[in-house]
Amino acid sequence: MTEPSNEALRQAQGTAGGEAPGTGTAEGETQRPDETPETNDLSAAARQSQAKQTRRPHPLTPFIRGWLILVAIIFGFSRQVIDQLNSDERLDTGDLAWLVPIVGAVVLIAALAGLVSWYFTRFVIDDDELRIETGAVFKQSKKVPFERLQSVDVIQPFAARLFGLAELRLEAGAGGNGIKLRYLSQAEASRLRDYLLTRAHGKQASIADAQSARPASRLTDLGTAERPLVTVGPPRLLGSFLLSSEFIGTAVFTIVILIVSATGSTFALTGLIPAVISLFSLISNRIVAMFHFTIADSARGLRITRGLTNLSSQSVPVNRIQGVRISQPLLWRALGWYRVDIDILGYATSDEDDDNSSSSVLLPVAGPDEVRIALDRILPGIDLDAIPLVRAPHRAAWVRPYDFWTLRSGMDQRVLITENGWITHVRNVVPHAKSQSVRLRQGPLQRLLGLADVHVDTPRGPVHAVAHQLDAALARPLVLTQLDRARAARRADRARDGLPAEQRDTQSILDHFGVERDEVLGRGGEATVYALDQDRVLRIYHSDHESTAQVIAQLQGLYRMWTGGPIELPTVLENGERAGRIYTVTSRLHGVSLDRWLATAAPEERRTALLSYLDAAQAVSALPAPLAGFARLVGAGAPQQFDSLAALLTAQLQPQVAVSRDRLEADLPEISRVWDQLMAALASRSVRPAVVHGDFCPANTYVSVDGRGQPTVTGVGDFSPHTLLADPAMDLAGAVMFLELERYDGAADDARWLEAEAVGRWGTDLAHWMAVYRRFYGFYFSSAYVFDEDLYVWCRTQLTPLTG
Repeated sequence: MTEPSNEALRQAQGTAGGEAPGTGTAEGETQRPDETPETNDLSAAARQSQAKQTRRPHPLTPFIRGWLILVAIIFGFSRQVIDQLNSDERLDTGDLAWLVPIVGAVVLIAALAGLVSWYFTRFVIDDDELRIETGAVFKQSKKVPFERLQSVDVIQPFAARLFGLAELRLEAGAGGNGIKLRYLSQAEASRLRDYLLTRAHGKQASIADAQSARPASRLTDLGTAERPLVTVGPPRLLGSFLLSSEFIGTAVFTIVILIVSATGSTFALTGLIPAVISLFSLISNRIVAMFHFTIADSARGLRITRGLTNLSSQSVPVNRIQGVRISQPLLWRALGWYRVDIDILGYATSDEDDDNSSSSVLLPVAGPDEVRIALDRILPGIDLDAIPLVRAPHRAAWVRPYDFWTLRSGMDQRVLITENGWITHVRNVVPHAKSQSVRLRQGPLQRLLGLADVHVDTPRGPVHAVAHQLDAALARPLVLTQLDRARAARRADRARDGLPAEQRDTQSILDHFGVERDEVLGRGGEATVYALDQDRVLRIYHSDHESTAQVIAQLQGLYRMWTGGPIELPTVLENGERAGRIYTVTSRLHGVSLDRWLATAAPEERRTALLSYLDAAQAVSALPAPLAGFARLVGAGAPQQFDSLAALLTAQLQPQVAVSRDRLEADLPEISRVWDQLMAALASRSVRPAVVHGDFCPANTYVSVDGRGQPTVTGVGDFSPHTLLADPAMDLAGAVMFLELERYDGAADDARWLEAEAVGRWGTDLAHWMAVYRRFYGFYFSSAYVFDEDLYVWCRTQLTPLTG
């Protein structure tokens, strides 16, 4: 290349954002000419030593930790004063004066203890290890392998939240107390949390990348990549609390005490204090702690955030969930509200109330649709309502006359369900793969009646799966076969876990829709498409696809605008995200893709269909334009308008040239001349902008048989970031040149024939612009060498100098 043209290509690369793969070196790793291997080794050792330097928590940690002690002292002191005021004796300040030096001494000792604890607390979190050291006299060092981490939570008590600090809480063993790192800045805690969870899932990551990542929101602790699934608003949370049996019972008890006290009985006052404490405890646990309760979907499971004064952010790996309990109190039924709790392996501890622990709450209150959204995430592909349940025999009324009609149980190949209760109806769901043991129990009356209870045990938590009062003839076979079902379910889970990460994520979506892997319709650079039924297809986007959520929203708007146009286009019926992968359900275009049809069609049929293929390309250009002028319609930052066709197409080429520049320069000596000719030609083009598909090829068009029995292209799909408002000749050129890539016998002859037909229809001027756009598409898809060498060879063939 000549120097100016090299500079033009390099400017295109620079605009795209950096060096081509393999051409740069990491900062700090370039070997200077005066360095020797020995000095490099010494430098590496120095860097390693520096990386292993321990760090202390935030300097404000002693103050934050001492806050609670100070509050407790003030509370105790206040009670003493109140007791004095409520007694018949006058308040003697001299009697209380002795408390002041004691309070001062306790505060001073607590401050010194906090300072010593902070000074001797150090930690290392880097690419190699997670280690926390504590203790002034008896030193303790905890080193946790990344793969043993079960969850990493960020907790922000009220005092810490005021100063923008947070506690990092790590769970690394079932039933353990976990590791607490107090306190870090909120931004650092959220970054370390994401880094540790990435490593815990077996993915490689660098602590340097984590430090440069964008921190989570200070208000919700949710990152930009996390999608909220369900948010519980304050009105519903308050309503559920006022209709709970706990609140109503405590309120009635308190009112009774106040009424009795008003009659002159001082004895009832002794019960007022515990009643008020209980009421405040309920408000704290059910409203303050659950305020703005949000479940968000992340690539590493679920992120649950909650709290008004104390913000708690809990990371829940879906594979650690051992069971689900769905409960509905009597007063909630008219409103259709439910509460959902879960067993999480590693969270239950000996001093924890299983039913009321906030760490086990999946939804404090939710409607049926919100429950379905949450369950679809943690139990993908399972329709609980479709599982048949068996009622307990009528003779169970002799054992449980108060609720025997509510006792039901059932199962399918993946889960077991039990139900009981009428004041509070409870449904327990346990996946077979998570059951730890199974027991059969019979009391004397049950033996007499031929009944038995079957217990399916899970780790300690709110889920208690008991199939009550089963017929003994059914209960015993259930117990004997449950272990076989558990083993089969675990084998299926291990087979799924053995897949690469992206395939596991794909499998989660396929399980949700009940689709088999062999129902794939096609694969492209953006997504893999599966058949759902005769009218719908499932499109699962690749994890590295450009701005997927934004692209889907843009396409939805465009498809709505183009409904009823001259050619059939897809409609987005549903879109969502599971396991960090984005998917859409779209309408299925009629007919079969043209590339599959061409491979088996007779030559005379092919020519008839290919003429309608040109008509379809022209029909795309007739679609309504969403805005005026040249523009990029789909992708990051779209819609983006440009002053000219040349500016638009140069911007389209820049990211591709950034990747392929060095390879093209090595393979094609005249590539700079081709680039200059292409830029000059585009600058001279005067055309009215129209909708351009940008990837108009047989794989993206669909052929049907019309009323006369003739094969006709009737549909176009897969609009994408290639879609522009540009020169309509681009799709005509693409229709011809991409036909050359088809592998059936006669494809090259059909392409030459089709080009002649197009030139005959639209004039010889089209022949010139088809030659120009051959060079454009040659540059545009030249980065394909990193994944498709055959396509790169085709691109290289297009990049010859223009003649004339």
